[in-house]
Order: sequence, then C-alpha cells, then structure tokens
Amino acid sequence: MSSGLLKSWLFATALWLAAVLAFAFYSIESSRQRLGDELTTAGRTLHRLISQRAAQHDAHMTSLIALADDTEPARLDATRQVMESVARFYPRIAWLALVSLDEKIGNEATLTAQSGNELVPLIEVPFGKGEDLSPLRDAISQQQPGKVSAYVGRDGHYLLAKRAQAPSDTALVLSIDARHLLEPEERPRWAHLTLTLDNHLLVDLPAEETAGAAVSFVAPAHFESTIDSASQRISLSLDRPMPTDALLPIRQLIGFAAMAGLASFALMFALRQRAAVQKSRMSTEEAEARALLQERQALLAHASRVNAMGELASGIAHELTQPLTAMLSRSQAALRLASADKPDIGLISEALEVNVREAKRAGEMLRRMRDYASNRTPEPITSAINDIVAEIAALTGADLQGRDIRLKLDLTKEALVADVDPIELEQVLHNLIRNAADALEDAKTADPLVEIETRAIGDEMKIIVRDNGPGIAATAFPKLFQPFFTTKADGMGLGLSLCATLVERVDGRIEAENAPDGGAWFTITLPRTGKRETL
Repeated sequence: MSSGLLKSWLFATALWLAAVLAFAFYSIESSRQRLGDELTTAGRTLHRLISQRAAQHDAHMTSLIALADDTEPARLDATRQVMESVARFYPRIAWLALVSLDEKIGNEATLTAQSGNELVPLIEVPFGKGEDLSPLRDAISQQQPGKVSAYVGRDGHYLLAKRAQAPSDTALVLSIDARHLLEPEERPRWAHLTLTLDNHLLVDLPAEETAGAAVSFVAPAHFESTIDSASQRISLSLDRPMPTDALLPIRQLIGFAAMAGLASFALMFALRQRAAVQKSRMSTEEAEARALLQERQALLAHASRVNAMGELASGIAHELTQPLTAMLSRSQAALRLASADKPDIGLISEALEVNVREAKRAGEMLRRMRDYASNRTPEPITSAINDIVAEIAALTGADLQGRDIRLKLDLTKEALVADVDPIELEQVLHNLIRNAADALEDAKTADPLVEIETRAIGDEMKIIVRDNGPGIAATAFPKLFQPFFTTKADGMGLGLSLCATLVERVDGRIEAENAPDGGAWFTITLPRTGKRETL
C-alpha cells in the first residue's frame, strides 16, 4: 500500500471515529438531559400531589378539632361520625383519636393499660386500638393550641396532633400511613423514591424498572424537594439510574456508525480524486512553466552572450591589432630583404614563419567569437589556468591603464590545470575585472587596484579577483547572482548571473564577500583536472 493511500485510509478512519464519538457523546448527553427532565417533571408532580394531601390533613385537623371543642355527648357523637367518614374515605389515614389531656377524666377505657401519664381517649376510630400514645402526652401538652405538629411513628407512619383552643383540654391525633401518600399508579417505577420526616425515613421504594442494562458510567439523576406544608416537613427524594443502554442505544449507534463509515470513505474517495486532478493540473502547469523558463533562459543566455561579446569586442580588437601589426612589420621587412641585391633567404623565412603564427592566432580569436555568438556550447578542454589569467590580464590591461587602475597578478608557481573552456573562463574573469574597475572608478578610490590571485588547495584551485574599492552593499548579497539584478544605473544585471552559470557548467562555484579591510572579493573555485565528480 502506497504512503498516500495509507494516509487517506488513516484520515478516513480518524474522521469516521471522530464522527462516531461525537454521535455517542451527543446521544449520551441528550439522553441524560431527557431522562433528567423526565425525573424533574415526575418529581414536581409528586411534590404537588403530596403537598395537596398534606394540606387536606391540615384541613381535616382544623374541622375536626373545631367540632370537638367541648366534651358534650351530642357534640362527641357528631365528631365521631365525621371522623369515621374521614377514615373510610382516606385510606392513608390509618386511625384518628380524640383524646383528653386532663388526667382527672379518669377511669374509663384508655388506649393503654398504663396509669399516671396516660392519654384518655374520648373517641377512637377504630384503628388505633393498642397504640401507645402515652409518650406523646407531654409533647402534645406543650403544643400551642390550634397548631398542628408532626411526630414520627412506626412502620412508615407519622402522627399529626393538634390541641383545641382553651378552655377545651382535648387534642386530635391522626396516624398517616406515608406509603399511601401516593397511589401505586402515581409513582414512577423507574425511580428510587424516599420520603423522610425530620431525617427519619418513612418510605423507601427502590426502582422497579430500568431502561436497559444495569451497567452505567453516569451518576444517577437526583431530585429532592420538601413539600409545601408548615406542619408536615416531609422531604421527597427521587433517584433515577442512568443505564448505558438508555443513554446510548446500540442500534442507533450501529446504524450511525455504518452511515458515517460510508460517508467517510466516500469523502476520502472524492478528496483523492480531487487531489489527483489538482496534482495533474499542477504537474501540467509546472511542466509548462519549466518549458517557458527554459526557453527564456536560453534566450537570456544567448542575449547575454551577444551583449558580452560586444563588451569584449573592443578588447579582442585590441588583441588582434598585435598580430596584424607584427604581420605587417614582418611582411615589410621581408619585402625589403627580397628587393636587395643579395636576398637573405633565412631572414625572409623567419619573417614568414612569424606571419603564419600570428595569422593562426588571429584566426583562433575570430573562431571563438563566432562560436560564442552562435550560442554553441563548447566542450571543456584541459587548460592551464595561470595562462588564461595572464591572457585576460593582457587583454584588459590597456583598458585599466586608461582608467589609471593598477592590475596586479599573484599567480601560484604550482601548475594549475582544469577542464574548462578558456574563452568562457576569460569571459568570467573579464566581467569580474570590469565590475571591479567600474566600482573603483565610481567611488573615485585613491590608488585603485585590481588584483588576481591563484591558489591550489587540495583537489581544488581558486581564482580570486579583489579590489580595494567600497565593497558590496549588505542588502545586495542575497540577489547578487540573480538575473536582472544590478546596482548600476545603466546595467542590465546579466554579468554576474552569466558568470555563475558558466562556472557551474564546469562543476565549479563562485562566491562573493567583503574584505575586512575594504573592497570586494570574488572567489572562483574549480576542481583540478582528474578531480571532477562524475555524475
């Protein structure tokens, strides 16, 4: 599998996994919120129902204690009838008792067999038989008349007691079965329900139904509230488990995972197709750009050669003057010798040999000019570098002398031989010497000097062209060898770019720097013959 295809598969898998995890997180959070909202709604409903029923208890206490404000037999009979009706109609009221707090009422039937600190019943309906109310006597006796107080009973019951207003010394006691404060169909089967009174547990009903597996990684939802009753401070608590199956439906997760997988890999395929199209288009554009660049570079190189040829023309013309002058001088001497009475054949032959040698030299110069102008790439030949430096020094010497610029040669005595094209290397050196001369002339440097040095360093040789001028601006270094970059007002910016091209063509390199004591240094590094890298 290719690296690109593997990356695409990994991207699609990561995208699919991220989508599935996001869906799972959303499902869990939304389910948790939904189950919590259901719990809150159920809790508020139960709170309202229990509060209403607690209010009914208070109303019963108020009405019954008002009927029993004295102990007249007729009034007691009416009170008994009402109490019996209440007990029959409200099953959660386990029993009712109208008791006397006055010990002098005496020896009639009591709720307990104890003596001394007893509650004497006036009316009991009828379920309180056997209940021991004696421990409540002191607490009820201390109650404020007309106020209802609640007391914890046994087996999930709690008692409500209310004293009648003075001068009556009676009290009404109700036993409430807290388990019947809610009807079976009213309580949520999926919640754990507890009812407490003054931190005493009255009802503890565990959840009968759970939606899904029992395993859960989320804390149960919780609802807690105290009912709206001043006399019955009952606290309602609901806890709902959050099972995993309820929070994260497996079927929905599997369905979404399948759809997300298809979408992810479809997206991967689409992106790969788009990337392939973009890559193809970019490759085509790059190929076209390279072809256009190569064409422009060829035109630029040719234009640079023609431009440089014009610059070299005056120097070459000066060079051609020397063989032509020598040929003319020797020819005139040979004519004089030939017209003498006794011609000296030896001197005439020597003059003709000089003419032949100078003519060949001039022809070689013209051939090089023709090859250079026609953009014909020359083949490197093994050349003596010091001879090339001496020749270009002679070629440019007249121009430098006309500018009052000294030219100094510091050539190593070691034979330096490299595979180069002599004409191209002369062109590079000519450009560097001319640039140095222009910089010295523009800066009006005192005692201007251009120096050419050759060195042998291991498998390489160096040709150093330096001057004592102002040097190179720091901002110019990054672009120094780029085409069309120039610091001259009338320059084309092709000279140094062409120099770099010609040097690199023979596996060399050219570098520029400023000397510590002022002036610019250009160093040409070439491999010595037999040391060039073979590609």
